Amino acid sequence: MLQIQYKSLKNISITLNSLGEIRMGCDAYGIIIKTDYGTIDIFKDEHILVGHTDYSKCIEHSKCKKYLLVKGDFATYIIDIKKQSIALYKITIHDENIWSEERAIFGKEKKHINGFLGHYYLQFPFIKKDNFLKTINQYKILRKQQIKDMLEQSY
Repeated sequence: MLQIQYKSLKNISITLNSLGEIRMGCDAYGIIIKTDYGTIDIFKDEHILVGHTDYSKCIEHSKCKKYLLVKGDFATYIIDIKKQSIALYKITIHDENIWSEERAIFGKEKKHINGFLGHYYLQFPFIKKDNFLKTINQYKILRKQQIKDMLEQSY
């Protein structure tokens, strides 16, 4: 593992986890985020950085210092640092015959988050880090089935 201190974030360190080459000559890295409130390691096996190790291109701290924005290769997440919870903002649903880039909508919870370079309108709830991967997997299964059903109806 390659450990690098993210200099612009007070009391936050980022550790890069090499995932190897994912396409010709292009390495991918997962990340582990350590804060004063705990460690978030659910991204250690996700393609967050692809083709580079400059995490400042894909991790942004909100102006209020409450949130981290993580822009991965196939998903964008917003982390509530103090509550150690994560919301999905954007995801690519992919399968053998499916490739759908979409804003994640799950449940009825909505939240506006300002303070990044852009405004983010979340339609996915913040989930405690311990339950996040389970919830994401449920979401992916649901969306794949919905997309497959739609494709079958259109033919």
